[in-house]
Amino acid sequence: MRLGGPGRWSGAGLAAVAVLPMLAQAALLAAGVQMPTAARWLGFTLAALWLGAGLALAARARARRLRLLASLLHGLREGDYGSRVRAGTGPIGELGQAFNALAAHLGGEQRHGLETDALLSQLLASLELAVLIVDEYGRLVEVNPAAEALLGETASALVGRSATQIGLSDWLRRGTPFIDSRDLPAGEGPWEVRRVMFRRHGRPHRLLVATDVSRALREEERSAWRRLIRVLGHEINNSLGSIQSTASLLGERAPQSDPTLKEGLELIERRSRTLGGFIRRYAELARLPPPTPEVVELAGLIRHIAYLEERVAVAVESDTAATVYVDRTQFEQALINLVRNAADAALETGGGVRIRWHEDGRYLLIEVEDDGPGVVHTENLFVPFFTTKAGGSGIGLVLARQIIEAHGGSLRLTNRQTSPGARAVIRLVMRE
Repeated sequence: MRLGGPGRWSGAGLAAVAVLPMLAQAALLAAGVQMPTAARWLGFTLAALWLGAGLALAARARARRLRLLASLLHGLREGDYGSRVRAGTGPIGELGQAFNALAAHLGGEQRHGLETDALLSQLLASLELAVLIVDEYGRLVEVNPAAEALLGETASALVGRSATQIGLSDWLRRGTPFIDSRDLPAGEGPWEVRRVMFRRHGRPHRLLVATDVSRALREEERSAWRRLIRVLGHEINNSLGSIQSTASLLGERAPQSDPTLKEGLELIERRSRTLGGFIRRYAELARLPPPTPEVVELAGLIRHIAYLEERVAVAVESDTAATVYVDRTQFEQALINLVRNAADAALETGGGVRIRWHEDGRYLLIEVEDDGPGVVHTENLFVPFFTTKAGGSGIGLVLARQIIEAHGGSLRLTNRQTSPGARAVIRLVMRE
């Protein structure tokens, strides 16, 4: 498309042609040639009509070019930055040159914005932090996979909904950073929330970043427990070794005529050995090595663990093929602890235990469910040394969660909603 140039010159040419008859008549009059009055008026009339037609055509061409330019500007407003014109000379030609420059600039800005959005989406997808982008009206416009896991819904179900609808409106009002404790599908927190204001496509937006600080707190707790266990283990084991050997020696020398003394020494030796085993089991928390992952077929592993539990019926309710990338020995120990814990609970009511698994987006969920009386003192379930079972060590759940979190997963233990019993849920990120 061409703007400027030819329209102006065609109008000037028509005007020049219209003036020629008038100049011819003036030359004849100057030479003394007499012309009829009617002929003179006819010449003037034809020249005037020709001039008017030329000016009308020039105005029409100019109006057409202006309408074309207005249409192109409307296209720019709608996001069409690929149109260009062949700018001629004159004022309209200069408008065409300005249009081409503006379209090129806006096209470059659009490409830069698209590249920035693509980079932002890739960065958000790779983050383990939950990130939510909210527009000026409080609606979600983008969430990353970690935020999907946090809220327990897919991005397609979340985008377009308001922060009020998903129950996070207070996150937009409170000063940041702040700590919030609430039960979300990804866990109970506590969550550290930060809010950042920024502009996107010229509009104000807010970026919410939620971090589960419970893992960091638990790691600090584990470090404290490891130090405590190392100190206690060293001191107690040294003492227990002496007590056990002394009790054994005295038991051998105790007279047969004094059964009370002999039984007392045997009790001391037996309890010393039990306490030593108790301390050694807790020392496993301090010595747990980093996992060495490998690809493990899940169904076979779970069927093997279900077979090992002989006290109650353990039903494997899934048969979907699935693989996990885990340290087989450690992960098997974590599952054994969970199944054993569920079986202990089911024994109290004569119920059973069920294991199932399924995919949930980019996660694999493994559920261990029992028909027991349910859990109490949920705030202490994962505290070392805490147990509600006679003879329990309080280490099974703690070790299971430590193993699962070392694999990048999470473990939750809750009461069932519709019937008595408890459910342990392992959430693992599926390997791509």
